[in-house]
Amino acid sequence: MMANYRFDEDFDYFLEKFGEPHDSVPIPESVIDAYRDKLPEQLFVYWRALGACGFHNGLLWMVNPAEYQDLLDMWLDGTPFESRTDLSVIARTAFGRLYVWGKGKAKVLSIDPNVNATFYNSENDALQLEADKEAFKMRCFWGFHDPEDLDDTDESEKPLFARALKKLGQIKSDEMYGYQHRLALGGKEELNNLDIVKLEVYHNIAQQMEPPQIITTS
Repeated sequence: MMANYRFDEDFDYFLEKFGEPHDSVPIPESVIDAYRDKLPEQLFVYWRALGACGFHNGLLWMVNPAEYQDLLDMWLDGTPFESRTDLSVIARTAFGRLYVWGKGKAKVLSIDPNVNATFYNSENDALQLEADKEAFKMRCFWGFHDPEDLDDTDESEKPLFARALKKLGQIKSDEMYGYQHRLALGGKEELNNLDIVKLEVYHNIAQQMEPPQIITTS
């Protein structure tokens, strides 16, 4: 039960909002060893207890970054980030948005396959954090998110997730809600255009169909 999960006040607050994890798969110690120089120890605490898993009926997923490395490399190819070795995917949403952590920094990129854009947080990327400060940033990454922040909206700005869940069912760890007709090709941001698709396939098609944009945010 939830009472057994005691981490820190930020992650516990996250669990209060998002509920118990589901579809949990252990993350091997070999992966933790491989990412020890790329991610803060704070994240490994969560991994060891929860594994790679979904929250809030699949709205947000804590992921094994080794399984997302090829996708990340694909998106970064040909960009100013392609030679970076300090970047790792740590989470993703039901709509396929990837959250990318920079070692000693925080979340520096988020990659959205629906609009074919990589959002770059230049402010975070300028940071050089000591281990304790980076651990706090990791705690905040989870604790400061609310379910509504991670939802996508339709053309009328109405949230889509609850309706997609009801109509299409819950996604699995390798799936996402994606648009059958891509937005760039005239598809509409509406429930009837959504379907459950394989995340990796969807990202590959998105990246191939349109040149990805890099949008700098603060």
